[in-house]
Amino acid sequence: MASANGKLMWLKLRTLIFGYPLETQSAEHQKVGVFGGIPIFGSDVISSQGYAPDAILYVLILAGTAGYNASMKVTIAIVLLFMSILMLYRRTIQKYAQGGGSYTVANAYLGEKMGLLAGASLSVDYILTVAVSVSSSVENLTGVFSWFGVTSHKVLADCLIILFMTVVNLRGLKESARLFALPVYTYILSIFALVGYGLFKVFVFGVTPMHTQAIIAANTQTLTLFVFLKAMAAGTTALTGTEAVSNGVTAFKAPSQKRAIHTLFVLGFIVAAGLVGLVFLASKYHLIPSTDNTIINQLGLLIFGKTIMYYILMAGIAIILVIAANTPFVGLPILLSLMARDGYAPRYFKNLGDRLVYSAGIWTLSIISLILIIVFRGDTHSMLPLYAIGVFISFSLTGFGLAKHCLETKPKTFYSDLIIFLFGGIVSFLMFMIFLITKFTEGAWLVAIIIPLLMLFFNMVSNVYKREIKLIKPTMEDIETFNQEITRVRNRRSSVELSEYRSKIVVPVFDLNRIVLKALQYGYELSPQVSAIHIASDKERAEKLRRHWEKSNIQIELVIVESPYRATVQDLLHYVDELEKDPQFSTVTLVIPEFVPPKIWQNFLHNQTGQLMKLLLLLHKNILVTSVPYHPPLNE
Repeated sequence: MASANGKLMWLKLRTLIFGYPLETQSAEHQKVGVFGGIPIFGSDVISSQGYAPDAILYVLILAGTAGYNASMKVTIAIVLLFMSILMLYRRTIQKYAQGGGSYTVANAYLGEKMGLLAGASLSVDYILTVAVSVSSSVENLTGVFSWFGVTSHKVLADCLIILFMTVVNLRGLKESARLFALPVYTYILSIFALVGYGLFKVFVFGVTPMHTQAIIAANTQTLTLFVFLKAMAAGTTALTGTEAVSNGVTAFKAPSQKRAIHTLFVLGFIVAAGLVGLVFLASKYHLIPSTDNTIINQLGLLIFGKTIMYYILMAGIAIILVIAANTPFVGLPILLSLMARDGYAPRYFKNLGDRLVYSAGIWTLSIISLILIIVFRGDTHSMLPLYAIGVFISFSLTGFGLAKHCLETKPKTFYSDLIIFLFGGIVSFLMFMIFLITKFTEGAWLVAIIIPLLMLFFNMVSNVYKREIKLIKPTMEDIETFNQEITRVRNRRSSVELSEYRSKIVVPVFDLNRIVLKALQYGYELSPQVSAIHIASDKERAEKLRRHWEKSNIQIELVIVESPYRATVQDLLHYVDELEKDPQFSTVTLVIPEFVPPKIWQNFLHNQTGQLMKLLLLLHKNILVTSVPYHPPLNE
């Protein structure tokens, strides 16, 4: 009774936090349109308007007035690159309805290694986006709440925000869209109000520069090509997050590709118009960025004064920096699910959770981000040199991959496409090199080590899975031997009625392989009352298993149990509970087929469902649990 009450309390608490489980067939209703896609996929790239003007002017201000004169040229160059990248991802969305962005393009056109490079680069960038966005948003509040200035308190605040984002995203896409839509659109409107009213004041009333020519002239660094490119590289942090829409095409309502492209270009307009407007105003007012007085803060005071619009603007900036962390919570789980499908990431990343989101990917991102915050003690400055490098690798690979495909297929728009793709790829690679050179000693060297290590890990995972598939795939000889053994045991028992066997054997199966054959044979030797149970969360997979079962002439009943909520363990336990109540059986034995990896670390690549089943069945009096381990031969 106590166990039942405890289970009920846990279910109520879980429902309160994460919401009711959703049926697989309701997946289409959980998808978003353009209006919902902008806050979900665009919060990262939109939030960059808050710091991209500062990043550009930090570099150019060293050249004095020449720097202000060059700021719009740098911004226009960034916008041209941005337009090229938008075209890259537009083509990617058109070609790949399943999403995947840079990873899918690089894998398809540049080969496996480049695909893994894109996947590793994006993974690193997504993780750093969460840590940097959350950390910088809390730092922006230190002026209001000095309590956050204490390192331990700031780390705690960062961690609580990440956990909050985790829970929100585990509740599903629609929940995220509803929660974040108002602050994101409020921020967008406040930025456009700032730019619009600022341009009106400049052109109608004129402008008085904030800083005298004498002060600016004190900065006499020559405006060389390298300084120009360095400023451009700094400003291109405004483009981070652009790839998220192409990764998450499957999250959009039908027609998903059309809606994804519309979302991409709406975001492009918002970011480009906002960035151009902000940099133009900053250059006209000769604003000097500083860590405690950002360009947007200065413009807000100059244009709005300390009115309600100023406070809405500043509140919007603080909130949008937090919400920017939401984009990776959508993008990375989808990316990992695609890599898991291709065998490069652990398989459990492709499983949908209760709320039709990739829960394993969300939890993984959350845990790694928390570790980063703790290791760097919430110091944004320490993490910034690692940021944005990965995304330019993925931009480059997308451009070069599509350019190669263009050369091979020669479409009608060959010349225009090739110019756009090569421009995006080459300039993105140039930005990557500038970032790497200028930030190398500040910490970028760490990314240069982490990305290859992550590629190595993905490759190791792929090799392990390929070997496992080869080891457990049954041959015709294996199936014939199994059927002969079942026939032999049945003939031996021919004089005994089936009803006299009061022990029921249940063997959970996911696929027909050597592990399952061994478990079925063991179970049949215990009792002829054997059923193979497949919990069907994927109808296509269940039908494929049924056909394979019939074709192999397996002489043991296959029971397919529908699992509309993808609750494999719970549905299996419910099935076993019903058997336990059946008076014709004195005991029910769950025979669990278990693959024993040759190396301990390889257990990490499996979801340990068997161990969970054993744990949950400990309190059942009439249910026995036994494992049938399969140790693969090391010489194969």
